[in-house]
Amino acid sequence: TFELRVLKKLGVPFDVAVNGAEAVRFIIDEKREYALIVMDNQMPVLVGAKATRALREGGFGGVIIGMTGDPKGCSERDEFEASGLSFCIDKDTPGIQRVAQLISSFALYDDDEKPGYNGKQRGPVL
Repeated sequence: TFELRVLKKLGVPFDVAVNGAEAVRFIIDEKREYALIVMDNQMPVLVGAKATRALREGGFGGVIIGMTGDPKGCSERDEFEASGLSFCIDKDTPGIQRVAQLISSFALYDDDEKPGYNGKQRGPVL
């Protein structure tokens, strides 16, 4: 799982879905709004690839950052990458650093002076 201390260090408000089905419920059923989603492919109940596909089919058009430990060329990773992710990043130290950079550029800016702000990207992270 993505290290939550990264989000705490960035000062980004976030929610945690304990499985892929809960992530889908938060967004599709409960209509919660998020600046972006960090999705693990190895989530219980509903894997990341299926959860991402359900989110896209349900109308979520925002950023979904996929994280996986699966090697490139692996069928699980290929399916995850094809599910509608905005980015697919390895779960290693450089990958975690890259996710922190992406979160910093997409979330929580209140004015158009900040990088990554387009008027639609403010808000918490799932």
